[in-house]
Amino acid sequence: MQLSLRWPHLFKKTFEDINFISVHKLLLFFAFVGLLSCQPDERLTGVSAGASGWYLVTAYVVSGDTLFSLVSGSTDFKPGINKIGVDNFTTAIEAIESDQSVIKTSYRRNGRQSTFSKEVFVKLTNYDYQFSLKTSPPTIYEGRVGQFTGFFSERTVGGGVLIPLADSSTSPNQSSSQDVVIIAQSAN
Repeated sequence: MQLSLRWPHLFKKTFEDINFISVHKLLLFFAFVGLLSCQPDERLTGVSAGASGWYLVTAYVVSGDTLFSLVSGSTDFKPGINKIGVDNFTTAIEAIESDQSVIKTSYRRNGRQSTFSKEVFVKLTNYDYQFSLKTSPPTIYEGRVGQFTGFFSERTVGGGVLIPLADSSTSPNQSSSQDVVIIAQSAN
């Protein structure tokens, strides 16, 4: 009879030891996986990450003529001027390295989506993220996003995207000498 009492007791102790070891191994495994997942992705932690976002274009001006604008309403933006016949006019800034981003300006016209991209270097000065082109710059390029305001502005002379007027049959191209300004507000 004594023998029958020993077996359940030995089995219980062995089961608890195995369970205790398994739980500790699992905790150690999850801690290790957690540490690996916390490794920062450098392109998401650099200065370019601060400027990243989606921006709603509120003005598009070519050589002083406002060709597109949105008017701020009580809850959102309402159509203003639209001489170029576009909608869904946006600018997206995506980090590609800790100090580099790609700026994508896109719009829809007659059901077709058009997107123009440029790669830029990003630096933070005072309260603005400032951009400089990675490729050979046009005559003038100025781009920035307000760090706290979410206000985007870009000015290009000689190389800016020139969207033709709504009744024009020409396709979008790069301006050779015209002053192109894009102003946008953060939509994040």
